[in-house]
Amino acid sequence: MASQEGEGRKMQAHGRVPDDRSMLRPRVSWPRAHDARQNGRMAAPARHSSILLLPLLAAVALAGCRGGDAPSDASTARFESPDAELSWQGVVACADCDGIDTRLRLQRGNGVVAQYELVEAFLDGEGAEYFHEEGRWRRDGRILRLQATSGGERLYAIDGTGNLVVVDRRGDAAGPGHVLTPAGPPGL
Repeated sequence: MASQEGEGRKMQAHGRVPDDRSMLRPRVSWPRAHDARQNGRMAAPARHSSILLLPLLAAVALAGCRGGDAPSDASTARFESPDAELSWQGVVACADCDGIDTRLRLQRGNGVVAQYELVEAFLDGEGAEYFHEEGRWRRDGRILRLQATSGGERLYAIDGTGNLVVVDRRGDAAGPGHVLTPAGPPGL
């Protein structure tokens, strides 16, 4: 009994009174507790430096986005004219035929809403099958959107030289052989 009283005094001297819960918790030695405190202090400067890096990373991201989406001045100058009539042509790659001879004409001005006319000739060894499409167009940055009166939509990206590249909804190029080059005076 005396030994039990001695243990009780020791625990009380350290400010701890044993109970059922304290007996179940593992004891943490002084070096482990000190390491945990030390690690907590070491993490604070790392968090502080990451906060300082955040504005720097944001500035780099904004600088990378600036001007990357817009085509060069030479390729967009054609679109800025209020009375524009622009045209492109080319033979686009085709999986089922020898190619698609494509001619695109954009019109705007003199009371005419931004309209387009697209003529495609699907080429094969026996001749060509022609398709004609009309609708409205608009430019969103480097993307040219053609909205057909029948409801379909076609997308082209304007490259730095003024060519039109067929793209999908994400703006990714369809692949090689899907480019229209600027044509001379429209003659569709």
